[in-house]
Amino acid sequence: MTRLLLVVSVALTLGLLLIPSGVDAMPEGAVGFKLYHYEGDEWVRYTQGDPFPPGGGTPGTNVWKYTYCAMNLEFTGGVYQLLVFFNSDAVVDRAQYVSATSPEGWGTTYFPPVAPNTNWKVRFRTTNSAYYIMPTDTLCGFEVEFTWTDPDMPSPQNYDLVATSGSEPGVTHELPPDITPVESTTWGRLKSLLFR
Repeated sequence: MTRLLLVVSVALTLGLLLIPSGVDAMPEGAVGFKLYHYEGDEWVRYTQGDPFPPGGGTPGTNVWKYTYCAMNLEFTGGVYQLLVFFNSDAVVDRAQYVSATSPEGWGTTYFPPVAPNTNWKVRFRTTNSAYYIMPTDTLCGFEVEFTWTDPDMPSPQNYDLVATSGSEPGVTHELPPDITPVESTTWGRLKSLLFR
């Protein structure tokens, strides 16, 4: 038993020594996305678990859109730049740029691929501190339209958030579906069903 405790103690001590000092386990920012496919004359929301829509990867019916919300979780100072990356493997040309729009006070710049690579990015940026995303705030309204030639659903992507106090790379996460309240799901109705 004493030998087992010694082995466990040594293993824990070595494990603690291998953790770099100054590592911050919590992200300072995050970027959420919603994914839409253009069908007929409207944008239809898709989630990662949905089946791939007919024509979703076929030219002529393969226009998609990401909308993003950038969150300043703990950056000291404001976030003033968001970069989102497409075709990050730089080998397979799945996504081709169509357009981008940004919230009020922000601008967009498209950086095309540099041959022979296929990766490209869109930068959203503000130069006016009145539009910075301040700590604990979220700003939505960033959008990128693109065509998609892969037979699978577009997935989370790499991004970089830049603040006055530094920058942080990450991978976008899917935002939950919007919930439209209806009368039958109001608290009064739920309470009457639960406490009969």
